Amino acid sequence: MQTNQNGKSLSEIFKELEQSKNRQVEQYKQNQKALKEIKEAEKKESFAFQVKHRTKKDNLKLIIIVLVICLSISTFSSNYIFAKDLETEEDKTPVGVFEENEDVTDVYEIVSENISTTYQKEVLDIEEEIEFVTEYIDNKDLPKDEEVVQQEGLIGHQIVTYVRSYENDEMVDQTAIGYNVTEYPTTKIIQVGTSEVLANFNIHIGDYLYVTKDLELKKEANDESETITTIPNKYDVIALEVIEESWMKVAYLDEEGYIKVQDLTSETLTPGSGEICRKQKILNSVNEDMQLNKPSGLLESDFSTVFSNNSSDTNNIFKENYKIFYDIESKYNINGVFVAAIAIHESNWGKSNIAINKKNLFGFGAYDSTPYESAVTFDTYENGINTVAEWLSKNYLNESGTILPNGETATGRYYNGATVKGVNTRYATDKNWSNRVFSLMQDIYNSI
Repeated sequence: MQTNQNGKSLSEIFKELEQSKNRQVEQYKQNQKALKEIKEAEKKESFAFQVKHRTKKDNLKLIIIVLVICLSISTFSSNYIFAKDLETEEDKTPVGVFEENEDVTDVYEIVSENISTTYQKEVLDIEEEIEFVTEYIDNKDLPKDEEVVQQEGLIGHQIVTYVRSYENDEMVDQTAIGYNVTEYPTTKIIQVGTSEVLANFNIHIGDYLYVTKDLELKKEANDESETITTIPNKYDVIALEVIEESWMKVAYLDEEGYIKVQDLTSETLTPGSGEICRKQKILNSVNEDMQLNKPSGLLESDFSTVFSNNSSDTNNIFKENYKIFYDIESKYNINGVFVAAIAIHESNWGKSNIAINKKNLFGFGAYDSTPYESAVTFDTYENGINTVAEWLSKNYLNESGTILPNGETATGRYYNGATVKGVNTRYATDKNWSNRVFSLMQDIYNSI
C-alpha cells in the first residue's frame, strides 16, 4: 500500500477528499435552494409590492444577504474538486457534477432599483365632517306611522392626524393616527306616531272632533265615573289625549273630561261635520232672550243663502241688499238677522208703498195717524238700513255710556234690555210686535 509524506495511504486521502466533496455539495445545494426561493418570490406580485414598500433599512439587509449568497457561490466554485493524483487524462473525473442555473436572479438590478428609490413620510392634520345619527322615538299622541322631526341633525367636525408615505413623490400609504373632535354632531330625532285612533280620525291632538249624540262628559275614563256636563249632539270638542285607544280626553267649553271614542266622529269620517256643528250652535242659541247687541253668528254667505232665492222677496230688495244686513253687525254691534226681521215685518218683504217709494223698509219716523206722510224718505235702501241699525244700537240695545264700534256713545234713551221684548217696550205700540219679529228671526236662522 502506498503512503504519502504524511504517512497516509491513498485510500485514506481519497476518503478525506470524498468527505470534503460531500460537504461542499451540501453547501452548494443549500445555496441553490436559497436562490430558488428568491427567484420564486420575485415571480409573485406580492414580492414586488413588498420590495417596493420596504424601508431603506430592510433593503440594506436584503442587499447584504444577496451578497453573502453570491460570495458563497463564488467560494464554492473556486474549490471545485477534481482528482489530480491519477496521471492519465481519463481519470480526471470531477468529484461533483452541478446543473447550470438558467434563470439567474439579477442581483445588481435589485440593488440598483432600491438604491435609486426615494422614500418620504409626512404628518398632517385634515378637518373632516362627522355624520350625525338619526334616532326614532314612539309617540302615542301622533297618528300611527306619521313622522315629525323633533330635532334636526347637525354635522360635526374633527381634526384627523394622518401619516402619509411617499415613494418617488407618489403617495403609497395613508394611516390615521389621531382624532380631535372640534364640534360634536347633533342627533336627528324623529317622533313616530303609534295611535291608530288618531290615524282613523285623521286628526292630531288639538284638533276638533264631533259628538254623534247627546253625551255625558265624564270625570274619569270609565262608565261609572261622575258626569261633569252634557254635550249636545253634533257639537265639537277638542282632542287632548287618547286613553288606551278606547277613551278620549277632550275639552268642551271650559271643562275637560272623557268620552268614549266610539261616540265621536271627525270631518274625515263624516264630511261636513264642522259646518253642521257651526249651524247647530247658532240654532241652539236662538231664543226670545238672546242678546241682540252682538252679531248673529251668521257668515256673509249665510245671509246670501237666506235672501238669494226667497219667493216672498218679489222685488229682490233683500236679495240685492243682503250684504248690508251683514255689514251692520260689525259697524254697530247689532244682530243683522234682527234688523232684517224688522224690515220684513214692517214692509211685507219690501212690498209696501213706503218701502217702494221712500226706500224705507222700517216705516221709520211714521206715526199711526199719518204713516206714509210722516215716514222718512231715504235715497237708497242701504242708507235706510244703516240709519235704523245705528238708531237701535244707540237708543234701544245698549245702556247709556256704552261705546259703539263706530266710536259713538250710546244714549240708552229707550233701553229696556237687549232682547226682542225689551225693544218692543218702547219701539212699537203693538204688544205682539216682538213675537212676530222673533218668529221671522227663527225662519231666517232655519234657512241657513
